[in-house]
Amino acid sequence: MNEIVQYFVVNNDLEMSAGKVAAQVAHAATQAVFVYHKEADFKTWLETGQTKIILKAEQRKLEELKEIGFVSIQDAGKTEIEAGSLTVICLPPMNKVDAQKYTASFGLYK
Repeated sequence: MNEIVQYFVVNNDLEMSAGKVAAQVAHAATQAVFVYHKEADFKTWLETGQTKIILKAEQRKLEELKEIGFVSIQDAGKTEIEAGSLTVICLPPMNKVDAQKYTASFGLYK
């Protein structure tokens, strides 16, 4: 099956409220449109429901994804957490099977 999904990985080491996490994922989603809109699977993903999956992982795993070059969000420090904290990594829309090489060890964010 060629299901195109977009993954967001939340930094589980930070103590963010549900509202803070929602805002950080929204920042990542907004930034991702500008960065990934020319990617091969973007149009298909856009036309097939824009499936998004929110995962959680430790800071070191987010740093590894950031080094690969995926969209990363760092907080401004205006509310709950320290300025510069790495809060969310966003992968481009891609085949769910292909994304597993990056996300297989992460749990669902609940």
